[in-house]
Amino acid sequence: MKKILLSAILCSTLFASKSIAQLPDGSIAPDFTTTDVNGNTHNLYDYLDQGYSVVMDISATWCGPCWNYHVGGALEDLWANHGPAGEPGVLASTTDDVVVLWFEGDAGTALSELTNSSLGNWLEPNGQTVDFPMCNDDNIAQLYQLPYWPIIYTICPNRILKESGQLSANAHYSGTANCESASGANNGSLLGYTGETITCGEPVAMSVDLQNMGTDALTSATIEVMDGGTSVLSYNWSGNLATYEMESVSLGTVSPTSTTTYSIELSADDNASDNTVSATINTAQETAATMTVEVLTDTYADEIWMELTNASGAVVWSEGNENVQGNYGTGQFPPPADPSNPLANSTAYSWPVALPAVDCYTFTIYDYYGDGLQEGGGGSWSVKDNNGNVILSESAVNYGAMDAGLVKNTVASLDEMTAQNVQVYPNPATDVVNISFENTNDTYVSIMDLQGRVLGTQVASGANGTQVISFSTEGFAKGTYVVSVKANGLTSNSNVVIK
Repeated sequence: MKKILLSAILCSTLFASKSIAQLPDGSIAPDFTTTDVNGNTHNLYDYLDQGYSVVMDISATWCGPCWNYHVGGALEDLWANHGPAGEPGVLASTTDDVVVLWFEGDAGTALSELTNSSLGNWLEPNGQTVDFPMCNDDNIAQLYQLPYWPIIYTICPNRILKESGQLSANAHYSGTANCESASGANNGSLLGYTGETITCGEPVAMSVDLQNMGTDALTSATIEVMDGGTSVLSYNWSGNLATYEMESVSLGTVSPTSTTTYSIELSADDNASDNTVSATINTAQETAATMTVEVLTDTYADEIWMELTNASGAVVWSEGNENVQGNYGTGQFPPPADPSNPLANSTAYSWPVALPAVDCYTFTIYDYYGDGLQEGGGGSWSVKDNNGNVILSESAVNYGAMDAGLVKNTVASLDEMTAQNVQVYPNPATDVVNISFENTNDTYVSIMDLQGRVLGTQVASGANGTQVISFSTEGFAKGTYVVSVKANGLTSNSNVVIK
């Protein structure tokens, strides 16, 4: 984890949203239209389509390192020597191939702060007016998933971005030479796979980003999806893409029966090196009625949040620190291994989870900071099926803001059986837990702790009709327990909280 709170180059305020994670190098830069402080409108893709590279500085007016870089004049020099011909402050000798855009990206900062911040006048940092566009845009930090201030990107004409950082003007310009340029007359390029990556048995919709990296307009192409040496999907695209323009192309669907890596291939053109991308489609991992989530935290455990959602998107289980304000380093959850040092927290945890119905469930683990379980030697997570086999896992990696996997419950719950009507009450419970059900055969009812130890079992035999089984909670510690009901070869597990 970067964990740089007040350094010479980074400001410490972080975004604390489950959706926030820094765009990695090689990402496609999101398009935007913005207005600068002088009322001029700027569209990113318009500049890129004209062949400009864009150097974009996202800062905050209260950020000291941002200010120090700003007053250093590197971006002013870059603008003067390489900015668009005819623009204010651009020299007649300009190479005319770079646009500089500066943003105040903190949504809580008023426009007036650009001229009267505690650090100085951002529009005239050295007593002279800044010539490149200065924008106060509350949306840009969210759009670019900003992890800290300042962040400086170089965006190539082909829309690919790289974090270039606080470089000198010469170093920034040298970096633009690494941008891929259009070559050949007929040159389509597959930028990447953008379709679905996981299935619970349903067909998978596949799509790719197609870009014209040629000098002529791209008007047609054939895209094949290959499983080994076999074509499983073919799409004849037609359109009209100018140089550097791109389009998301829906290819159709495939139906893998197991986890499969497909090769997606563009028809032959003037540059074969950018005609192929791969796509791995993972199939859901099966379990029966229950699963177990295991986590070994890193030293920043309270950045972790996990949830399980059903096919409709409803959350059926969650655990972790749901503090979206980013109260890091407090040890609020999970409890620290060393209470005197909340950050010294590399601890193993395990949670049994009941799956309430035959359905597909998405397990997602989030890291609020956005860099996964890699600090202090690293952590790991896994999901085990009802037999204790690992069906999903990741270990000591930078998985970014989140990682996810799909689990399919293959066992019907009692809620799905018309003859049973299982209810667990009260929940939360204090003195007693009652389990009500319609008995049609021998029904076995157990209560277990979260380690799977059975604390009590009762059997309802023979008589049909509504029956109630009760468990006294005397001697039970406060916490969450699992009520398991088995009948007719089916199992239903429900969580109950004892206060």
